[in-house]
Amino acid sequence: MAMYSKKQLRILTMFLFSVLLVAPALGQRWKLRRYEVGAGAGIAQVFGDIGGTIDEANWYGLKDIKFDETRMSFPVYVRYRLDPVYSIKVNGIVGFGHGDDLESRNNRGRSYKIMLSEVSAQLEYYFLAEEKKYKTAAIFNRRGMLNNYMSLAAYGFVGIGGFYSHSRELIVPQERFYDDAHGSAMGAVIPFGIGTKYILSDRWVIGAELGYRFPFSDYVEGYTQTAASKHNDVYYFMNFQVAYRLETTRKGLPTFLDRDYRAASNRASSGKVQKKARVPRSARKAMQ
Repeated sequence: MAMYSKKQLRILTMFLFSVLLVAPALGQRWKLRRYEVGAGAGIAQVFGDIGGTIDEANWYGLKDIKFDETRMSFPVYVRYRLDPVYSIKVNGIVGFGHGDDLESRNNRGRSYKIMLSEVSAQLEYYFLAEEKKYKTAAIFNRRGMLNNYMSLAAYGFVGIGGFYSHSRELIVPQERFYDDAHGSAMGAVIPFGIGTKYILSDRWVIGAELGYRFPFSDYVEGYTQTAASKHNDVYYFMNFQVAYRLETTRKGLPTFLDRDYRAASNRASSGKVQKKARVPRSARKAMQ
């Protein structure tokens, strides 16, 4: 049986005691920065009655994806962490869509260009959460610093929102009785999909998100075939994002919105300035 000196036992006891102290605090680190403010850029693909089709056999448009018809999208969002595995997010996106019957299964000479806006509230579930479960010394990184954040996180999301689309160009040659063209459309939409985040630091995060949108409308591109259309239009977003995490007070507010926190910070800052401005007694005597 190995024998330990008193010094080794003392060091081991201090280490285990420090682990017991910091372990509960590590589990609460996510509360220090509960808000994320982010923006990004990506691509959008719309599947309506012009161009590709959106039925079960076509995987709801996935087989008709044409990269020359993808257009840019620009998301902004605010995320709030409810706990380590659930978050809520308010998301806004402006995107553009384009479709053409040329080289599709519905070659009728129709085409469109739209601008699409969407606002939604989403609930996220992290099946790969940021916090790790550590054992003993694993709560320390190579430099001996406490760190319980994984570099990678992944989640699924679902939500409810609204969209507005405006036709910038809609070409329907030889319009027939079953053609119904609108200049704009709006309605409810259900967004859902998956996303991943890479944690750069306690403050900065980058990520990617693929989202499917199911709108309660068949006029997203400004057009429908009243006699032949069996499904509503759908659209997809794939976005790459960068976010900044805001420091959060005990009230659950960002520091810039908590008056008590700002007042305490101002008092502490003014106290430090006054302390620095004090002239040493020896210097005062020298000036007299």
